[in-house]
Amino acid sequence: MSTFSWSSTKLLRYAIAVVGPVSVAAIHLTLSLLMLRVLSPAEFGVFTFLLVAAQFSWGIWSALFCAPLPVLLLETSIAEQRIGINVLRCINWIAAAFSIVVFFLVAERLGLSTSASICFALYGAVALIRWFGRSFAYVRCQQLRAVASDLAYSVSLLAMLAVTIRLLGWPPQIACYFSMLIGAIIGVLPIGKSYFSLHVGEGWGVAFARYRLIWKDQARWALLGVLTTEATANAHVYIVTLLQGPSAFAPIAASSLLMRPINVAQNALTDFERPQMARLIAGGQFSAVRQSLMLFRAALAAIWIATVLISVVIFLWLPRLLFPPTYDLDYVAAATVLWTVFAALRLLQTPESALLQAAGEFKDLAMASVYSSIGSVGAVWMLVMSAGALWSIAGLCLGAIIYLGATLYFARKWLRELSRLERAAECNG
Repeated sequence: MSTFSWSSTKLLRYAIAVVGPVSVAAIHLTLSLLMLRVLSPAEFGVFTFLLVAAQFSWGIWSALFCAPLPVLLLETSIAEQRIGINVLRCINWIAAAFSIVVFFLVAERLGLSTSASICFALYGAVALIRWFGRSFAYVRCQQLRAVASDLAYSVSLLAMLAVTIRLLGWPPQIACYFSMLIGAIIGVLPIGKSYFSLHVGEGWGVAFARYRLIWKDQARWALLGVLTTEATANAHVYIVTLLQGPSAFAPIAASSLLMRPINVAQNALTDFERPQMARLIAGGQFSAVRQSLMLFRAALAAIWIATVLISVVIFLWLPRLLFPPTYDLDYVAAATVLWTVFAALRLLQTPESALLQAAGEFKDLAMASVYSSIGSVGAVWMLVMSAGALWSIAGLCLGAIIYLGATLYFARKWLRELSRLERAAECNG
């Protein structure tokens, strides 16, 4: 296959991969913009905090269950692959059930009503089940099921939001979280019947024993990476809310909405590319791995440029279309500029991060996150205390620079070792 044909095929697959996540991004953006207009700044700060918390839980699920999935493809035995995937799938369901309590306590602590807290807690758990289901579909080479899940979630959430607010006249907060819950439930259905089977033929004791091996070899390092990456990427959410309250966090959250498509596309392409790289590595197609890195980087750069251009157009001609009068446009614009820098730093490290995950180098990624989180949390805390909430984003940029440097170092080290092995194989051949 020629390089042009290979690249064209990859671009088509990228386009399919982002259809679903882009629809999710669009509905979350629509939901956030609606809440921005109907809620007070403090209430919008709470809504955004909970949305960040839910997405943080997706990162934890990626570490505990999703990231080990493509590594299982490196197993030589098909039977071992199936057992490992089945173990992850079943324990995922159990853990999701326990997450309901955590989500409920967080929501109530932030001041939501009991009914809204229940809706959010159930949404959080079902969303975790759907999140792993997408990875389950990707590993089984059923990409269209993952796309269908995203589309079903987006369409049903929007439809339910229209029904609850426009037809039933529900309060915005309850309508929002209830619609998210219904969307998540319907979004699970396209994953397929096989995902709903909880049978573990060898018994649950053996299943948990097998997961302990997965935890020791892969998941614990991936989880450390997620926790410290969250500290690098979202330290401002927790620190600003803790020190100055949801009202101070609201304009920062509002400004980040314009960059949200970048984050979603980054995660979508990573979810797609990671198992593809794992298959290429397992098959010894190392030149294709390098080509994937180049194309991955080019696709992310194009998304960043398009998003920045759209943001410029909005601020020049349509600022009040998005931001109500209760928000200072100069403040929001300054925050958006900082967000574009942060997004660029994050995108630069994404291809190498996906490569290291596909290769099973979770310890290296975890250490990169540890280094960056220390710098990020410290910088955000000091900047919020000394210069105000706005400059918390600059603290995130410092952490992103550290993470970028460490990730590039570990990835280049892995690629150099790969080149050495290739040269040795050629000499022996």
